[in-house]
Amino acid sequence: MTQSALFIGNESLLIQCAGQWRDRGHSVAAVLTRDPAIRHWAEEQGIRVLPHPETRDPGDLHYDWLFSVANLSLVPQALLDRAGRGAVNFHDGPLPRRAGLNTPAWAILQGDGQHGITWHLIEGDIDEGDILEQRLFDIAPDDTTLTLNTRCFEAAIDSFSAVIGQVESGLNRKGQDLSLRGYHARADRPEAAGALDFGGAREAASRLIRGLDHGDYANPLGLAKFEADGRVIAVRHVEPAEGYGAPGSVIAADAAGATVMFADGALRLTGLAALDGAEFDPTGLQGKTLSGPADRAALSAAIAAVAPGEGFWRRELKSFASAAIPLANHELGRGDWQSLPVQGGSGDLLAAAALLASTLAGGEAVDLALHDPSAPRAPGYLSGWVPLRADPGPAEDAAGLRARMAERLARARRHPAFALDLPLRDPGIQPLQMPQIGVAAAGDAPVTGTVLSLAPESGRLHYDASRLDAASAQLLAARLSHLAGAVAAGGRLADIPPMPEAEREQVVNGWNRTETAFPDICVHQAFEAQVARARGAVALTVEDRHLTYADLNERANRAAHVLRDMGVGPGTLVGIHTGRSEHLLVGTLAIMKAGGAYVPLDPAYPAERIALYIEDSGCPVIVTEAALSQGLPAHGAQLLVLDQDARLAGAAAGNPDSGVTTADLAYLIYTSGSTGRPKGVMLEHRNVANFFTGMDDRIRHDPAGVWLAVTSLSFDISVLELFYTLARGFRVVLMGDAERALVSGGAAVSDKPMDFSLFYWGNDDGVGREKYHLLLEGAKFADEHGFCAVWTPERHFHAFGGPYPNPSVTGAAVAAVTRNLEVRAGSCVAPLHHPIRIAEEWAVIDNLTNGRTGLAIASGWHPEDFVLRPENSPPENKPAMYKSIDILRRLWRGEKVAFPMAGGKMVDVLTQPRPVSDELGIWVTTAGNPATWKEAGELGAHVLTHLLGQSIDEVADKIGIYHKALRDSGRDPSKYRVTLMLHSFLAADRETAREVARQPMKDYLAAATALVKQYAWAFPAFKKPEGVTNPMEIDLGGLTDEENDAILEFAFHRYFEDSGLFGTVEEMLPRVEHLKEIGVTEIAALIDYGIPREQVLEGLRPLAELLARTNAGTAPAHDDFSIAAQIRRHDVSHLQCTPSMARMIAMNDDARSALGKIRHLMIGGEALSGSLVADLNKVSHAGIENMYGPTETTIWSTTATADAAEPVVNIGTPIANTQVYVLDEAMQPLPVGAPGELWIGGAGVARGYHQRADLTDERFLPNPFHPGRMYRTGDLVRWRADGRLEFLGRADHQVKMRGYRIELGEIEAVAEGLAGVRQAVVVAREDVPGDMRLVAYVTGDSWLETGALKDHLAAALPAHMVPAHVVKLPEFPLTPNRKVDRKALPAPADASAPASAVAYVAPAVGVQATIAQVWSRILNRPQIGAKDNFFALGGHSLLAVQAHREIRQALGGGVKLSITDIFQFPTLEGLAGHLGGADAANSGAEPAPTLSGEGAEDRAAARAKAMSDRRALRAGRGQG
Repeated sequence: MTQSALFIGNESLLIQCAGQWRDRGHSVAAVLTRDPAIRHWAEEQGIRVLPHPETRDPGDLHYDWLFSVANLSLVPQALLDRAGRGAVNFHDGPLPRRAGLNTPAWAILQGDGQHGITWHLIEGDIDEGDILEQRLFDIAPDDTTLTLNTRCFEAAIDSFSAVIGQVESGLNRKGQDLSLRGYHARADRPEAAGALDFGGAREAASRLIRGLDHGDYANPLGLAKFEADGRVIAVRHVEPAEGYGAPGSVIAADAAGATVMFADGALRLTGLAALDGAEFDPTGLQGKTLSGPADRAALSAAIAAVAPGEGFWRRELKSFASAAIPLANHELGRGDWQSLPVQGGSGDLLAAAALLASTLAGGEAVDLALHDPSAPRAPGYLSGWVPLRADPGPAEDAAGLRARMAERLARARRHPAFALDLPLRDPGIQPLQMPQIGVAAAGDAPVTGTVLSLAPESGRLHYDASRLDAASAQLLAARLSHLAGAVAAGGRLADIPPMPEAEREQVVNGWNRTETAFPDICVHQAFEAQVARARGAVALTVEDRHLTYADLNERANRAAHVLRDMGVGPGTLVGIHTGRSEHLLVGTLAIMKAGGAYVPLDPAYPAERIALYIEDSGCPVIVTEAALSQGLPAHGAQLLVLDQDARLAGAAAGNPDSGVTTADLAYLIYTSGSTGRPKGVMLEHRNVANFFTGMDDRIRHDPAGVWLAVTSLSFDISVLELFYTLARGFRVVLMGDAERALVSGGAAVSDKPMDFSLFYWGNDDGVGREKYHLLLEGAKFADEHGFCAVWTPERHFHAFGGPYPNPSVTGAAVAAVTRNLEVRAGSCVAPLHHPIRIAEEWAVIDNLTNGRTGLAIASGWHPEDFVLRPENSPPENKPAMYKSIDILRRLWRGEKVAFPMAGGKMVDVLTQPRPVSDELGIWVTTAGNPATWKEAGELGAHVLTHLLGQSIDEVADKIGIYHKALRDSGRDPSKYRVTLMLHSFLAADRETAREVARQPMKDYLAAATALVKQYAWAFPAFKKPEGVTNPMEIDLGGLTDEENDAILEFAFHRYFEDSGLFGTVEEMLPRVEHLKEIGVTEIAALIDYGIPREQVLEGLRPLAELLARTNAGTAPAHDDFSIAAQIRRHDVSHLQCTPSMARMIAMNDDARSALGKIRHLMIGGEALSGSLVADLNKVSHAGIENMYGPTETTIWSTTATADAAEPVVNIGTPIANTQVYVLDEAMQPLPVGAPGELWIGGAGVARGYHQRADLTDERFLPNPFHPGRMYRTGDLVRWRADGRLEFLGRADHQVKMRGYRIELGEIEAVAEGLAGVRQAVVVAREDVPGDMRLVAYVTGDSWLETGALKDHLAAALPAHMVPAHVVKLPEFPLTPNRKVDRKALPAPADASAPASAVAYVAPAVGVQATIAQVWSRILNRPQIGAKDNFFALGGHSLLAVQAHREIRQALGGGVKLSITDIFQFPTLEGLAGHLGGADAANSGAEPAPTLSGEGAEDRAAARAKAMSDRRALRAGRGQG
């Protein structure tokens, strides 16, 4: 007989049981569930789903049986009564012994050996009904609650068929012996919050951890815990371990967990997390002793008091949104509490706090931190606050909000704390961030951890002065009093002003007082005025051509007169369709001089887009040039062809008088439209005249400099580059069409000098005179080839370095065979010698060299060396060194210095011979200790350092410390040297250098025990010994020969690649440039570390070539007009670009170096990240101004001087005669800190959109605050307390997902904080209808892994802000205006480059395969074929630069490859074939050059080829 059933439950077990029920021919009348997956299953099966999970009235529903399956709620009596034949419950424990909830966990916690499941009738009290079916099974020693739950579910599935059998054939009821009953209530918790007892048995601890291990599922009980360093740490998992030690001692720790001792043995604890929500690194537990709570009973009582409220807080915390104070700084608060009075009753103040917090969150619901002083206390285990939801609705009235907040306050006080491990136990709860706004439920104390705390009872507002300045606190206090008064007065919340009148006055008027007089003059008239002031000055440079102001004006005038004859006058729209040459400026100026307004028709745009512009503007005349005129789409306009029209020669040369006024149009520029159809923005001369005045206040212009113009005329910021500049007397260097995106045309060599010296370290070359052959011959070579010095060391009692016991002796030998270079000690260990002997010996050398002497002073290398002067043994050696430096300097200057005799008598000593030089050049030898660098600066000494144990970036940081110390002591850092010792060997190709240096360097490194230990620690394959937390603790004797060699090979590779001068001259040029950038002034090439003597001498010639080339100056090739070349050639002072363009420049070594010449950078058009500012600051001392403004308000409307400390640089303050407003949706001003839409008013507001009256009326509205109109930008901003605007993103870049409002810019800023990421763009995509996902697109270094970035984002952001996909692109698609084209970003599945149009042919082994690997990496393509074309696969000019660099690195410097080769030979096969002899270079077979070969012919040929390459590059740039 078919029967029907209602199934109730919230786990997948319900689906299994309902499926069995149906398989037996029965029907499911309905399902009652909270679980979406079960609901979805039921709907797919056509099963009725009751509308509400809490349904208590079955309505017309009838069924024979009710099955409660994995349902933790009591079944309503009405549903039980409707079951015609009975109700059955599944219970996950053996009845009657384990009744109640969470029985698998309690079974493990209480040491049961057996568990089971029970199907019973729902009768009587909870779990007391007769048993129908029961299954028992043993608990395994490693069972956790997760695994035991799984076994319970398996038993349930297996046994349900038996239950169905009883339902079908008759029930086999077995009554329970309730005298054996045990019951676990929902609020029951483990003793002492699950704190481990290290003095107890490890089996008990294991049971505790396993019993609370629910895997990734919700955990209703708690997690095991311990205390360490004042923090409470949760433990998720446990494993058996072996070890010895005192109870609680940590005998081993790593990133995954810790091995800890208990009374009778060890356990390994993993899945560790801190309850305070901050990061926790288990490795820090090594060697520590863990503990538990001091009062376990008190902790148990506190947990018991809050447990009944856990269900309430579990629900509330799933929608938790922390209230923030945007005005607060990001520092860790010190709790410097100050107080201010606020006016209002306690209920009114509480409602006002809700209004204030919600307004600061953009009207969203947020949570305040409520602290109740009467709450149970258990610091570290229980929260000191609970969320108090603030969600005022605009339709609500004040009385309703006050009553609702009072009710919420009372409800929260009923449950005034929650267990701090709750977010770790429920996957639906995100890690909690302490709200910055707190409320004291009673009393007058601030809420610890907040920034701002309201005490409603006392009427006090407390603020942490370490995080919020007094002015901001007073602002918020006044706002809170105002809101409380408004709440008391009653009325709709929507009618309450969000701030007091004084604050409103400030944001509407105070920060908008920008009234400034500006001339009533047209754009071309401003230019003409400058012509009158400086007729002969150069106005325009295009490549190698120049026009003076007078020349440019005359040419523009002639064209203007012709245009006047063609009918152009005020209001006439005239197209301008020229390349980036003189024609561009002549044409635009001529149009404006004739009275017309220019309409950019950029030849780089698609023909369809140009046709649309011509049609929409209706321009009757187009100014063009012969080469482009035929390419114009069909039109009916007249043409003025600037390089052909015969009328120009006979036209008047004087300034025309067209009658144009500042109220007439100057230009019409098209911007993208939301409908897909571009809209033309009409700008008048008066708009531009005001803009020029505004820029005078923000841009250094007197005296004017040289401005590099890189922007398309179609982008309105070109007005600043082309016309502001000419109105203020700048020389404009106009980048050509191809070159404006070409950042570099060659290798990077800056103007900064770099000295080179030779450094000897101690290799023993033989017996007798041969021992010093390399020293003397090398010194002679250095003397003749421009090296600045030779250094010899001091080494004692060691075979390595044995030839150099005293640098004064070897230095004298060098002095005898050289005439030009300095002789230096590298280093003299001053504490081993009497300062008189040092002074006298080096005075001899100073005489021999005629004053070319220097001493690097060291404090000592080996303890045994101090047998020479035991009294200066460590730790006395360093003070002795500094004392010696002081005495040496005095003796050198000729001062008499008193020294004691044996009896104590003091004798004044004047050393002889007297030196030639007045001052002794002193270097302090240092490595990793920043304090020594600082001390060297304070002493006024030079610095000698190396890369053993420190990276170049670390050296850069220490040079910063050194330079600061010099400046602080009144010295000029430019007068002091930083000498960097580098192991060196250069050859014709990289592999030769590698093979020659490999074994000597490995032998050298093997002798340095500390270095080997450091490299072993970093070696990926090295298994760190258990218990060892420091590389210096490694016992190298325990390593096998194979392990030792692998570590040394790894060390050599790291050193070869990153820490020396190894490879070819070409490869080392960028390294030298990098060292110049960070402040290194001299490279001391260490050459004698074991390479055969003759090979060392052969290797000096390429070293000399590197010296010469790195100091050869920077004059670009005559036909190189790249951005870098033009900056150098014309000493460019000003550059304006988008952040995307700035990144392109900064990532190229050559352009990056050239950027150092720029003195003023204007960056705008996109959000400017602090990370980009920091990167630019590293290479340039230029002031960086962040520029903001839409085309509709005339180019830039606000600016700010950029600060790298901001994640996203603020957009500053309004320029002259400009007003900015932050408004809500009702167009009402918002207070400081509240996000809203930016509206801009003032003299820059455009006339509107051409022939789009509807759109003009929608976006340009009458200004209700000041005269005129204002424009709606669609950008989200907020006021800062200092009157600057903080950019938050586009209104359409703010998305709402899963109930969260997400600022995509915040995710982008976090992504760009990861090393290797150049730029990040985050979008919300809905590629599948209904499935909205965040996707992060990044560009970065070739080694950047998307998985690492996703981990970085997950560690820094809440889960709802972590992108579902991370897509790495070779470069971002850009709009013609050089902004990121978000619409062109590929869907995640389509992120690879376009498919190849040719059949795949596998690359040949060797050069082809190497190039293919490089292309694959930078083009982001898994497969590259021999026939593939670099540009067809998505390559362009910028990627060609990157490919050039990486191919040369991969193939070695013996390969003659230029950037232009990639344009000339775009296929992989063609490029590899062109390289020809690259295989020989790869194999290292090419012989090194000999000392006798001058190579003049080779250099001449190379120069000729370089010139040819550059010409080819210009011819082929169109492919990029």
